[in-house]
Amino acid sequence: MAESAPLLRVYRVKSIEGSNPSLSAMLVRLLLGLSLVMVLTACEQEKSQDIKWQLPLSVPDDPHAANVGNTLPDWAKQSVGMAKIVFLQKSTARLSSVALENGKANELGNWRIELLGLAQGLRVKGHTFINDEQVANPAAYVRLSLSNKVMYEGWLYQDFPELFGMDNSDWKVWVEDVTMPPLSQNGT
Repeated sequence: MAESAPLLRVYRVKSIEGSNPSLSAMLVRLLLGLSLVMVLTACEQEKSQDIKWQLPLSVPDDPHAANVGNTLPDWAKQSVGMAKIVFLQKSTARLSSVALENGKANELGNWRIELLGLAQGLRVKGHTFINDEQVANPAAYVRLSLSNKVMYEGWLYQDFPELFGMDNSDWKVWVEDVTMPPLSQNGT
């Protein structure tokens, strides 16, 4: 403690001749503040690094919506059963639905709905679709065309209507009911 006292006295005793003492004190405070800032910033010797994003900035490929030839397994095409497809026109809040057997198509206004495959327990493993008897995940593979333009082709999940399906500003489409015999009777 005895060593630091003379240092403090130097700042108190020293003043600039012919200057305002309060101005001199402000100058000392300013210099002390600047030196503190310099000391604190000098502690950060690391160079700045670019941020590596955890998530990709582009939308990843959706394995649930794709071309029939590449992703629809034969077992889904050959499954016996039905699905009820529900359409909501957002601008009018009008609901419409159609029930289809697997492999069949139907019209609903300007829509053409084709039910191309069914699954009772659909799961994805390594980009391969599996119909697993231990999983309760009913799904329907559909092709939805509006005025002869394909709007969506892929899986619609009964229990996850908001996660997968057609992305359209005026229409919401989901599968409400998938009815199939048990897998052991279905031959898959």
